Order: sequence, then structure tokens, then C-alpha cells
Amino acid sequence: MATIIKSVSFQNFYNYYGSFDDNTYHFKDGINIVNADNNMGKSKFYNGILWILRNEVYDSDLKRKVSAASSFQKMASGKALNEETNFDVGVNIVFVENSDKYSVSKIVQFQKNGDSWRTNEKLEIMQTINNRDIAVNDETEKDKIIKKIIPVELMNYALLQGESMEQLVDLSSHNGLSSTINALAGINNLIEICDLSKDLSQRAKKLSNDKEKEFNSTNQKITGLIQERETLEGRIESTATQIETYKTELSEATKRKETLEAILLNAQNREKFRTAQKMLQAEIIKLKEQKNSKEKNITTLLFSDTSPWILLGLQNQISLFDNRRQELTGEIATQKAIDNPIKLPEGSPDIPSLQRMLRTEKCEVCGHPAPKDSKFWEHIKMVMDRPANKEKLTKNDFGSFYSSIQTTVGSFSLSIPKIMQSIQTYREDIDKLEELIILKEEEKETAKLEFLNAGGSENSSDVTDRKNISDYTLAEKTITKKEEDIKKADSSIKQWQARLKQIEDEVKSINTNSEITNYRNFKDMMCCVEAIFSNSKDRIFDEILKSLEINANRKYRELTQGNLSAGGKLSFSKQADSTVQVSIKNVNDGELTGLGTGFQRMKQLSIIMAIISSKIGNKQFDYPFISDAPFSEFGDNFINNFFKIAPNVFTQSIIFIKELYDPTSDNYLNDLGKKILKRMENGEIPGTFYVNVIEEKADTTNLITKNKCYKG
Repeated sequence: MATIIKSVSFQNFYNYYGSFDDNTYHFKDGINIVNADNNMGKSKFYNGILWILRNEVYDSDLKRKVSAASSFQKMASGKALNEETNFDVGVNIVFVENSDKYSVSKIVQFQKNGDSWRTNEKLEIMQTINNRDIAVNDETEKDKIIKKIIPVELMNYALLQGESMEQLVDLSSHNGLSSTINALAGINNLIEICDLSKDLSQRAKKLSNDKEKEFNSTNQKITGLIQERETLEGRIESTATQIETYKTELSEATKRKETLEAILLNAQNREKFRTAQKMLQAEIIKLKEQKNSKEKNITTLLFSDTSPWILLGLQNQISLFDNRRQELTGEIATQKAIDNPIKLPEGSPDIPSLQRMLRTEKCEVCGHPAPKDSKFWEHIKMVMDRPANKEKLTKNDFGSFYSSIQTTVGSFSLSIPKIMQSIQTYREDIDKLEELIILKEEEKETAKLEFLNAGGSENSSDVTDRKNISDYTLAEKTITKKEEDIKKADSSIKQWQARLKQIEDEVKSINTNSEITNYRNFKDMMCCVEAIFSNSKDRIFDEILKSLEINANRKYRELTQGNLSAGGKLSFSKQADSTVQVSIKNVNDGELTGLGTGFQRMKQLSIIMAIISSKIGNKQFDYPFISDAPFSEFGDNFINNFFKIAPNVFTQSIIFIKELYDPTSDNYLNDLGKKILKRMENGEIPGTFYVNVIEEKADTTNLITKNKCYKG
């Protein structure tokens, strides 16, 4: 018969405030649903079971399991801590096993001590015999009773929470799938018998050899053969053990290689994007330097010799200045120089012109004839001979000043109209550099993301990739070597076994003593028993493995039925190290990759269900299956499918789920929840249906969870 949990009760445990009677859930065979939204007690319920079975709880702050003793105050109801000075925190599980009824309670007594609390934990176990509850006081017996709920070796398959669904079966280790099959398919007892028969066989061999020596101590031929036989038997035994070691090492190397393959597949991409980041960073630095240089050069351009930006907007002033200068020059040139020719500007007219006028006897200024020695001719000569003007310019004479400005500004007359265009072009150049810097920064960020997606990290380096490549090469060499070692060892064992057969025949032909024959017969019988049990174990395991792929695919199809995305089919292939590789194949028998978390978890669950369904005799799991796994990863189809087929595999399931919850609904159920409840009420799904509710809004300190039983 199976173990069935009949009820689970809480007392001031997390947000289950109140007595055991206030917080009791009654369960039965089939599916037992506890539907609740976040922070309404699903994981706290699961923690209660963990406390009973493993003396640990999951700490949501630390994101890991911790010893229950280190978390007593977190386990206590916030309301009880705030309002009471003495109270108990506890969990009680009532279960039946093979018609025996047990009650297991773990309780922590809290007593206020100033600003702190004194705690005392106690374990109470009662066994019901003839309708009488009898206390169990022996600690060893208490431990045995707790293990009756779910044996230690099955807890990994019976207690699921979060990501643990992805680790139900370790398909990568040498003993992973084998140990799962042995545990779930119920052939551990047969393995123990095999080990016992092997021990008896070895003892019988030793006894036979000892008697052979004893009766033939003077026969060197026989004693030599017996000695050789013992040596060969020892070699076979040690080599068989060595083969198991080789297989373990092969499995580890294969696992290491597969781990590194995923890394090395992206090694080239990592190197590519690592280099890209470095190149882009160099470009960014160069561009920033160019931009910085251009920005610094703006001051120089304000006072440039060729096109000073500071003159922006002065193009009209140049023509105005030129006009005024010409007016001034004209006024100076038309001064009354006749009465005072000395006031004529120096060099006007110039000496060569005056000499020519005297020679040609004609004034080139007014065109009047100037015969030699005439007053006109004398005037020209006087002008030519006038002394240099030593008189200082008056403060109102700006001729020299304006001439200097004209000389300087004249060169800018063509460039000033172009200053605006120059500034605009320069600004565009800076803007282009800024845009290019932003673009390169984005490209660098993209390269960084690609680098991280390729398995890189902030601290990874070329050295890490080189080490991974080296480790991968070493793993490949180890795989090749261990495969060769196994072949050589198998070959050696076959040769030694052939020689043992020859020795056995020789010894029998030489020594026909009847007493020795009896020992030989006993040895042969024990060897035969060992072979029978060993072959039976291997045959049963092979048969289970053979049907496993069929059953696993059946369960996988049942779980994924109705999904729009095809989940492929499961393929089992035995490896050289005796591990079984399970992959998902597509319609073309190629490996199907890129499946979501839901499909990957369904693969694991399908294998577990298939192993249980491949058991000899009772094809059900004989212990409670308890899951706090996130069903949101699977979708409505899986939930429907799971509730449909789970009762055929698990005698009892306790499922904590939020995907059926709707806080806006009168009965707190969404459409899917209502459909499943209807199916339970119609008898299509056996089990119970509870919904957790929070009657009064509060923070986690004063949160109180109550339950409503919709189907008991």
C-alpha cells in the first residue's frame, strides 16, 4: 500500500495565524490542489512539509534553503509576534502507511524575554493503534516514522520547487539515470541480493581454492595451476573495478566536454566582439580628441589672420569706412594749396612728375603751358624744391590712422561675408564628430551585448578562452583514452576468463577426488547463482530502459497535447560510459533546440512518470508527490493535461498553484480554475480543491491566510 497524507495543519506558522484547528487541510488520494495568489501561503505550506521531512525551509530573502533552527523567528506569525508573549509555532502531518496511522508534529515554543525571544523546539509523534493514540518516544523510531512519509532516496523526485524540476534526473552523470530507475522502479532489493550473491560466490571460490591446495599440497602441477587461477581471479576482480572507475572518469570527461562545447561554440564570437570593442574604443577616443581639438580651436578662429569670426556682421561697415576715408582724402587733397603749396601732401605731385613738367614746360595738373622762367614754370620748380613737411599732424588729421586701418581691413573685405558659412560648416563638422561618437558608442554597446551573449563576462579574458580550449582538448583526450582503457580491460578480462576455463579443465582432469569435487560443485553453484541474479538485474534494467523511451514519449505527448508548438519526441541513446543521453528530436530525427523552459521541464517530468509506469507490478508512485513548481512556465494545456494523467502515475499529488487564481472573481477562480473544479465535482479528477484567501489587507507582518475548501 502507498503512503497517503491525510491532513496538514499549521499553528502560527508564517501567515497561518491561529491554532492547528484553524489552519487544517484534509487530503486524499488523487490530486489535492491548493490555489493561492502570491504571498498567500503556497511556499509557506511547502516550507512546513520541508521542516517536517528535512528540518529545513526555503528562505526567500537568501534565495536558498536554510536550517529551520536558524529561521524560527521568520517562521513565526507576524501577528503572533506583535500581539502575544507566549505562543507555539507548529506544523502537523497526519498520514497512513500500510494501514498504520501516524501524526507527526514539529513545534517551537516562543516565550518573550525582554526585547528578544526564547525558543524551544520539540518533535511529537503519535501512532494510532486500535483507535488509541500512543506516543512514540524513541528518537531512532521517530526518524524511521518520518521517513515513511517520503523516503530520503525519493525526496528528489517527490518534492519539487521552482527550478528543481530541471534537475529531476541527472542525465549527465554515470549513475544519474540508473540510480533514478533503481529508486523509482523498485529494483534496489534485487541489487542488494546481487551484491550478496557476489560475496557468497567469492567466498566459495576462495574455499574451493584453499581445499584444492590442502589436498594437493605435494602436487606442484596442481598447486601451480591453482596459484595462477587465484592470480587471474584477482586480476579480473580488480580490472572489473577499474572498468567502473574508467566509466566514471569517461562520464565526467564527457560531461566536461559537453559543458565546454557550449562555451567554445561561442569562443570565436567572443574573440570577435572582444576585438570589436577594443577597436571601437580606440576609434571613440580618437574621435573625442578630434572633437575636443576643434572646440579648443574656436578661440583661435575668433582672431584668425585670414577670417576672424569676431568680425561677423561687419561687412557693411567696410564700405562705409571706405567711403569716409575717400571723402577725407579728397578734402585733404583739395586744400588751398595755391596760397600755401607747402601744405600739399608730401609726394603729391611726385618729384619725377615735377621734373618732367619743368622739362616739357607744361603743368600736368591743370594742363597750362609753363615756359621756362615764367611764373608758372617757377611755381612748379618751387613745389619741387619745397622742404620736407616737418609739421606734426594735428590731432584731427586721421589720414595715417585711417590708411593703416584700410591696409589691415582691406584684406578682410572678401572673407568677412564668408564668416557665417565658415561658422556653420565648422559647427556641422563638430556635430558630425558627435554623431559619429554616439554611433560608435552604440556599436560598442552592441558588441558588448553580443560578447556577453556569447558567454563572455566583464572579467573574462583571452586567457580564460585559451584555458577553456585547453580543457576541452584535455577532455577529448581523456574520453579517447578512457574508451581505449575500457576496451583493453574488457579484452584482458576475456583472455583471463578463457585461461581460467583451461585451468579449471586441467585441474579437474588431474584431481578427481570426490571431496574436492563437492567443493567445486558448491563453488560452481554459487557462481551460477551470482550470474542468475546479475543477469536478472541487467535484464530487468534493460527491459525498463527499453520501454522507457516508449512510455516517456507517451507521457510527453500527453503532457504537451494541445500545444500549438510541437514539442518533438524524446530519444534515448546509451553511451560508452553506460550513461543514457536523452534528447528531443524533430520530425526529421534531428535534435530539436530552442525549446522553452516549459518543454524542458516537461521532458524531465515525462521521464519520471515513464520510469514509474515501467515498474514491475504496481505502476504507481507509492508516496506523496508535492509540487510548488511554477506552472506558469507550462501554460493551460499542460495544467489540464497534468491533472488528467497525474492520478494514473502518482497515488497522491499535492499541488500548490496560482495559475487558477483570480482575485476579482467571487470564488477567487479564473475560467481554468472553474473548469478544473467542475471536473473534480463531476468525479473526472479525484482529489480535493482548496483556495487560500486573505480576508483583511495587511503587510507581510500582519498577514493572515485562511482557506476555503471547494472540494473535500
